[in-house]
Amino acid sequence: MIAALLIVALALAVAAFVLGPLFRPDAREAERVAGKISAEQDLTAQHAMALSALRDLEEDRATGKIGDSDYAEMKERLASQAVALMKRLDALAAERR
Repeated sequence: MIAALLIVALALAVAAFVLGPLFRPDAREAERVAGKISAEQDLTAQHAMALSALRDLEEDRATGKIGDSDYAEMKERLASQAVALMKRLDALAAERR
């Protein structure tokens, strides 16, 4: 019985520690500031992820983890996504000029 109460008390303490920062008075402001990444930074990160996924796909094909038909389909999708993101980055750069 005492062990169960100790476990519940410990679980509540851990939950309070983990969730506590969400209820701080300045939490909303910290979240707002932390969320202030520019559209260019977001697009750049997405583009980098698409290029990384393409590199991983090439490696998977080279090691035989993926077949040729799946490779072609996935490569086309990832490449078109990377190109679309690059076009959006170029458009943002053009707007700033």
